[in-house]
Amino acid sequence: MAKISVIVPVYNTAEYLEKCMESVLAQTFRDFEVMLVDDGSTDGVSPAMCDTYGKRDTRVRVMHKQNGGLQSAWIAGLVESRADYIAFLDSDDWIDADMLEKMYAQTDSSFAEKEVISANYIVEKAGERRKEAQGLAPGVYSGSSLDEIKRNLLGNEVRPITMSRCMKLISRKLLLDNIKYCDPTIIMGEDVNIMLPVFCDCKRLVIMKDSYFYHYRLVWDSMSHDYNPKLLKNLELTDKTFRNILWDKNVLNADAQMDREFVVMLLVVMRNVLRADRKDTVSLVKEIFLRPDIRKKIENTRIGVGQRANKLLYFTMKHPNALNVSVSKALINYYDKKTNQL
Repeated sequence: MAKISVIVPVYNTAEYLEKCMESVLAQTFRDFEVMLVDDGSTDGVSPAMCDTYGKRDTRVRVMHKQNGGLQSAWIAGLVESRADYIAFLDSDDWIDADMLEKMYAQTDSSFAEKEVISANYIVEKAGERRKEAQGLAPGVYSGSSLDEIKRNLLGNEVRPITMSRCMKLISRKLLLDNIKYCDPTIIMGEDVNIMLPVFCDCKRLVIMKDSYFYHYRLVWDSMSHDYNPKLLKNLELTDKTFRNILWDKNVLNADAQMDREFVVMLLVVMRNVLRADRKDTVSLVKEIFLRPDIRKKIENTRIGVGQRANKLLYFTMKHPNALNVSVSKALINYYDKKTNQL
């Protein structure tokens, strides 16, 4: 019986799949299975590549399913998995050879159904390679220290722990017990659907020291930098969804967390507007950020902002005049071009 199930959703990622899978099969820890889930790929290559890996290594189990999106793919792999611990790996990313071995060494069999082991990660971009650590100090959290974290999961510029499924080893039961919260209509922050209730229910959380095992490939996509009018509607949906999760998990400061989270996520909306190649940026910023209900949230909810780019976005959010919008737009686009070598 495998001790870890590595779930790899695949959709038209043949260009990156070899590096991803070779990094998994090269693991020093051998007692694992791979759930390779082809989510209805249409590139004519990815499905066959998945089958090749399934024939090459008996630990690789291949699933072909109708396209349903990333969330549906990893859920399908989770349901069919057989190990007590789950590791998620997106098919355009890769991991160091000792990741599973070092993470499994941190598990505690007495918490096998209720624990999360978290490593750190490296952002891999065309013009930048950046190490990112979890906000929490390395260590083991349980009892009252874990309760304090649960009161602070959302609503911060830097979260105490990332809400990504990846770079973590998660008790399978924690995930299965909480997939009921997953909403396929959420287009941004969908991992929070599962990781928020998982963190609320977990009894032991380990933050590993250093441990930059996971390589997150960030590929420039000009389409993703176009203005997305669905982002604001999505933010309103996630506000309701995540608020309900915190209420359901009896987190007493649910509303305070979510009020801050809404304003923090408005920074993402602002960035998206400024990145878009539009002539009406100023009027669009005013339309969104001077809307009475949004204005009220910005003015009545205090958040801490430390990163320079976010300070710029936050200032523009609070003072959305033509000059501030124009300066912020120029600086954001300059940084994008510089770090992506465009």
